[in-house]
Amino acid sequence: MKNVLYLLPLVFFFCVGSLLAQEKNISGVVRSAADNLPLAGVSVKIKNSSEGTQTNPDGKFVLNASPSDVLVFSYLGFLSLERTVGMDNVINVTMQEDTKTLSEVVVTALGVRQNKRSLGYSVQELSSKDFEATNQTNPLNALKGKIVGVQITGSGGAAGAGSRVQVRGINSLSPSADNQPLFVIDGIPVSNATDNFATNASIGISDNFQTPNRISDLNPDDIETMTVLKGPAASVLYGLRAANGAIVITTKSGKSGRTEVSYKTSYSLDNVVKTPPIQTRYGNGNNGALASSVNTWGPPIVPGTAVYNPYDSFFGTGHQFQNSLSISGGNEKATYYTSFSNFDQNGVTPNSEYGKTSIKLSANYRASEKLKFDASANYIKSGGTNPRTGISSGAIFYLMRHTNTVDPADYLNPDGSQKVYNAAIDNPFYFAENSFLTDNVNRIIGTAGIDYSPNSWLNFNYKLGIDNYSDFRQSYNEVGLLVSRQGSMTEQRIGYTEINSNLLARATKQFNNDFSATLLVGQSITDIKRSNLTTTGTQAVVAGLESINNYVVYNTTSVKPERYIMGIFGDLKLNYKNQLFLDLTARNDWSSTLPKNNRSFFYPSASLSYIFSDALKLDNDSFLSFGKLRASYAEVGKDADPYQIGMYYTTLQAFSGVSGITRVTTFGSETLKPERTKGLEFGTELRFLRDRVMLDINYAITNSIDQIVPVPVSFASGFDLWVTNAGEIRNNSLELLLNANLIKSTDFNLDVNLNWSQTKGRVLSMPDGVNEIIFNPESPWNKQIIKTGGRPGDWYGWPYIRVKDDPTGEHNGELLIGADGYPIVPQPLSENYLIGNAFPDWVGGLGSSISYKNFDFSFQFNFRRGGYVNDIVKWQRYVTGIGAETEMRNTIVVFNGVKNVGTAAAPQYVPNDIQVNIDQNFYNNAFQYRLSSENNGFQDASWIRLQNVALGYRLPKSALPKNGFVKSASISVTANNLWVTTPFVGFDPESSTYGSASNAVGYVGTGIPATRNIYFGLNVTF
Repeated sequence: MKNVLYLLPLVFFFCVGSLLAQEKNISGVVRSAADNLPLAGVSVKIKNSSEGTQTNPDGKFVLNASPSDVLVFSYLGFLSLERTVGMDNVINVTMQEDTKTLSEVVVTALGVRQNKRSLGYSVQELSSKDFEATNQTNPLNALKGKIVGVQITGSGGAAGAGSRVQVRGINSLSPSADNQPLFVIDGIPVSNATDNFATNASIGISDNFQTPNRISDLNPDDIETMTVLKGPAASVLYGLRAANGAIVITTKSGKSGRTEVSYKTSYSLDNVVKTPPIQTRYGNGNNGALASSVNTWGPPIVPGTAVYNPYDSFFGTGHQFQNSLSISGGNEKATYYTSFSNFDQNGVTPNSEYGKTSIKLSANYRASEKLKFDASANYIKSGGTNPRTGISSGAIFYLMRHTNTVDPADYLNPDGSQKVYNAAIDNPFYFAENSFLTDNVNRIIGTAGIDYSPNSWLNFNYKLGIDNYSDFRQSYNEVGLLVSRQGSMTEQRIGYTEINSNLLARATKQFNNDFSATLLVGQSITDIKRSNLTTTGTQAVVAGLESINNYVVYNTTSVKPERYIMGIFGDLKLNYKNQLFLDLTARNDWSSTLPKNNRSFFYPSASLSYIFSDALKLDNDSFLSFGKLRASYAEVGKDADPYQIGMYYTTLQAFSGVSGITRVTTFGSETLKPERTKGLEFGTELRFLRDRVMLDINYAITNSIDQIVPVPVSFASGFDLWVTNAGEIRNNSLELLLNANLIKSTDFNLDVNLNWSQTKGRVLSMPDGVNEIIFNPESPWNKQIIKTGGRPGDWYGWPYIRVKDDPTGEHNGELLIGADGYPIVPQPLSENYLIGNAFPDWVGGLGSSISYKNFDFSFQFNFRRGGYVNDIVKWQRYVTGIGAETEMRNTIVVFNGVKNVGTAAAPQYVPNDIQVNIDQNFYNNAFQYRLSSENNGFQDASWIRLQNVALGYRLPKSALPKNGFVKSASISVTANNLWVTTPFVGFDPESSTYGSASNAVGYVGTGIPATRNIYFGLNVTF
């Protein structure tokens, strides 16, 4: 009996062991702690085993396990958790969101969310907080200085002025080519066009207005994230329209379980950042004599005489007033988000205003655990008024020609007519009020989608989107203005409709613990229709009547280009041990704008990402806590604009009652092929000190071949331009990004970010028979010319001649002075000399965000090194004598330099000792002074700029109503473009004369200059 008692414990442990070893059927449901909704696709594995499964669309799972097994639940964006099986047959778990992992999830092409560790190419993302910190009404301006490798250029400080974005340099040679990235909102491409107002050659008017880019229509408060896909590998799935990269925007949506109301308001004070310095010593006249002249080359101003700075008189304080209200909420079945925003802006010049009203509705509905629907609609109404600007007529042009002893604000006679002191110019105030452009935009962006998951590994998604806008513009010139003595008016009606249809199917398979794959296939269809109806009337019947019916002579043009694109694509992602990721894509497009035989084209990509820190078993306690290597190669195409193939005809305006038809002088090759951009990219991401410091280094090479360019041909052929394939551009880009969390505690947090990038473009070849392509040669002196071996943005002009034939001599490099005592400009002027480049040597940004208890403070500095810009009308400040540089006058000087006392064949250089007089003739003489690049407006545009600074205070809960009606409230002060230092003399050199649609960068000086903005804001959440 005693022996039996001894054996009972052994029998008990044997039985229990048998039970623990026996497998049983385990089931359960996995839900999200945030909204209690089921999570589909959660990995459920038995620890230290290859056995596992995934949850179905209902969040349910079933697998066989032993009581002693440990189940591991893991899902992207959530904290992993473990549960021991034990005696339970049902195991339900709730997973918490992993805020750290969520910060590493980015939206990539086609709206697919991926963990950054798996990407073999460079992407960068801004969140809604970044937009809130800048208070910019144009979302593009929030990117300034924050996205490495991306340059944002504003077109000036006019109310509603647009901005231009460029990713890693220029890829197309043609002056009219689109070098900006594709914009995608919630998975659907939309327009970011800047529809420049047409030049009216029939009446000799070059119409320059700072029109908005269409992404500025968006309400920034609706944006959840903005992801920049920089290289071809990142954007290839979007097809030919993303050859210059893509910017993917996701908008805010509602969350179940609560209703949230947010209200935001802000008010700004705006003023011009910098103006050209003027001289205040000399007044009206010529050659030292008093005269009623537009020039200030008269005698010294008599003490006590009123002196006016025309810039201070003309530029006032502008204002922006923003209000935004959003309501969101929902339940397990449906969520919604709606917003209303209104924006009003008064510009810094007379007759400058802009307004924007936006209404957005979006909703998601879960019909079942397998079927979901989503839809959104956004209506925007925008428009305003801005005065005409231009290089030979315009408010700013006349302003800089205004004398310093006549008050420009005193411009009206008692009868309301213009008061001018010289017939050579119009008064800038009067001109701004009587020569202007108004625009009225109505836009609708709508999407509708359906998502169906028949099981845990297969998903189908279809989305249909429309982007439609109409832009009605009126350009008006009052009778009597120099720009149109008899008066004129132009009405322009622009229409745009884009319909996109995207169908995606995605399958995911977990083969074992080490290997998984995801296959995505899809089709996209894009249909774009544009229209432009322009009517110009001249010779007004009644002065002051703003009606298109008020004119004697009319000219009407109408164009309706269409474009149809269809694409099919595939994307295979392979994952090995969550350490090695391979992504293979392929796409084929068909474009209606290419010849039938060439309209189908195929392009592939491959990217590789390797997490070597996992392979080396590094952890958070290591100095290097994370290390990744990545590489990618991709090709992407670009089609032609509509109607570039073959010959076209147009009607002629009736003459003596007889109309006609003429052939367009541009014709295109019948064998035109798509442009191709090939991109190779290498990079690494390193994190140190438990991920507190992150360093990202990227190097990219892109080659764009088969450029579609208009080639000049002999007019004897009956044409002047032939559109063909020729030319190649290569861009090399180096990018560095550093983020550091220097201090992190309960009450205090300090983050620092630093970025630096350099892009060098090179023209490898040009079309046969074409030696150069000139971009907008508005200045008669400096112009941008593209040549083989050169770079996009190369400036050509005439620099002063310096000693170059004496490399070892003491005078090498010194200025060569002519026999007349003045520096020498090279002859003949028909030959151009390379004098610089418009693009910077490098750009960078340094920013920081600091939080202490309820206070938040942030700042962002931007840096630009090198790059020359052309102040087109700086010469006007010399001719009129208003520029501060001209204060040195009627003075005998000796130019620093050398003169040649030998011969041209055997030069002998000695220091110059020839005395010359600096007078009005000197400043007016193009050959001696204004013509050379050193003096005519060609200047270094390096700068250090305080782009943004923000201070916010979150009210403590004790300061809020105790009934809990107000959940949170904050006040803020934000400033943009607050301070800039630059060697450039003139307005802020960032502003572009030709607007955000032009490839001709570096021309400045005639538009409304850039402004600084100081906002006072209030945010309340209910």
